[in-house]
Amino acid sequence: MHEPVIFINSQKLRELDISIDLQKIYYHPSGYQRTSKKLYDVSYKAGFDFTLIEVQEWLEKQLLHLIHKPRPRYIPCASFNKITVPMKVIQADLCYMPHDKIGNKIYKYALTSSRTKWVCPLTERDSASVAKGFIKLFKFYNFPLTRMATLQTDYGPEFYGKCEELRIKYNWAFFIQDAVELLLPPIERCRAWVTDLTIFLEKLDNTVTRLIDMPPAEARKLKHVYAMSYKPRYGPMGYDEVRLTYSDSVLYLLNPGELEGGRRRVTDMNWSPQIYHIKESLIQKNQPEWPKTFFCPRRIDDS
Repeated sequence: MHEPVIFINSQKLRELDISIDLQKIYYHPSGYQRTSKKLYDVSYKAGFDFTLIEVQEWLEKQLLHLIHKPRPRYIPCASFNKITVPMKVIQADLCYMPHDKIGNKIYKYALTSSRTKWVCPLTERDSASVAKGFIKLFKFYNFPLTRMATLQTDYGPEFYGKCEELRIKYNWAFFIQDAVELLLPPIERCRAWVTDLTIFLEKLDNTVTRLIDMPPAEARKLKHVYAMSYKPRYGPMGYDEVRLTYSDSVLYLLNPGELEGGRRRVTDMNWSPQIYHIKESLIQKNQPEWPKTFFCPRRIDDS
């Protein structure tokens, strides 16, 4: 009878030796090397023949090393704004202004529209004045009132009455959003903003907006406009980005002092001590991938 032959994978054996020996060095009370180069130097002095790449690959699997890794310099932030049709959604609010007398009128309020960079001076705070302001808004941009689908305002009574009749007439959806009205300090201000408002709005309308990388005047000519990331991303993004799989384990980047109640310490970890798994991912054009995760209480490297 032939003797049994046991086949040993030399690569697996090598990885096991690296893991056992480096654990004794790294997790020793006198250990904890912050970088792979320092860990490599210590292992070399101890008589091991591990390469720098092997040490680096092992160190990148250790949770103690990962939670204290330096914070990335550039962090892409996703906006995921689903509103891509120009003038489809309007966010409006009334701001208190100084009582500026222009001719025989005293302007007390300003109707602002944040998504369109538009403002209209008003003499009265009532629904009729606000409704006329919305009509002026679309006339100024030469847009039909039927193009708007959603109006977002606060709980102010000025957005009911005549303004509500206008919403019903043109079939606008109405959503309430919490907002804090702008209270300006009672000091002397320049009253030229009312007379020069048209010139200012035309200038602003033709100024490039960083979020969409084009002026609002050009954006309204397009059917869809996609917002860009709030911060720069050096590499592929959106549909061309390398996606995380459901088997990947991830850590969250913590805010400075997040786990200490806002107090920053030198020994604070930069990444979350918990390990998470990918549950689902949201991908949008010109936006970084936004994964949704769930908690996975286990080590990254079980060896």
